[in-house]
Amino acid sequence: MMQVVLTQALSRAEEQARPGLWARVVGWGHDRWEAHRQQRRYRNTVRALSVLDDRTLHDIGLERSEITSYATRGGEGRHPVDRFMPRYITPMF
Repeated sequence: MMQVVLTQALSRAEEQARPGLWARVVGWGHDRWEAHRQQRRYRNTVRALSVLDDRTLHDIGLERSEITSYATRGGEGRHPVDRFMPRYITPMF
């Protein structure tokens, strides 16, 4: 039985547009570093909020069960007002 191997050759434009090996390695390293920073930020946030008592958490608008979700997303989309109010006010003149 004869086996046929099909390959797809890249066009010259595709070869030139594709990042080189060094760019891919640097991109991979950057992605890993960002993932590490996000994980460290998450752990530090959970640790800092977990030591607070329930009254203090309530004062800042959190319940104990919301600590991990707050650490994951921050305050993003937490209050309905945030969805409709602009982050800044433009001058009217």
